[in-house]
Amino acid sequence: KQYQIIAGPACEAMAQRIQASEPARFTYHETSWDKFPDGTDRIVVGGFQPKNEIAGEHVLMLASFHDNDVTLSQFQVMVMLLMSFVESLTIVLPFY
Repeated sequence: KQYQIIAGPACEAMAQRIQASEPARFTYHETSWDKFPDGTDRIVVGGFQPKNEIAGEHVLMLASFHDNDVTLSQFQVMVMLLMSFVESLTIVLPFY
């Protein structure tokens, strides 16, 4: 299978290593994990502009739930991905 990779902030380096190890199988889409001045999430998920490369694809989400703030932000992205007509969504929570 070929996978589109979305990674939480703590897993971006891992996503880049995975893509570098097998570029024909994995495509990493960088995501911007910012906040608005009032503290609400300002997340721009890669792979949707200028062309939607996520819909109909297998998606690998590398996540890290090391605190509540990032957990909720990443959960929002997971829900958004599921609403984006992906073929499958695999969540990886590395523990090391």
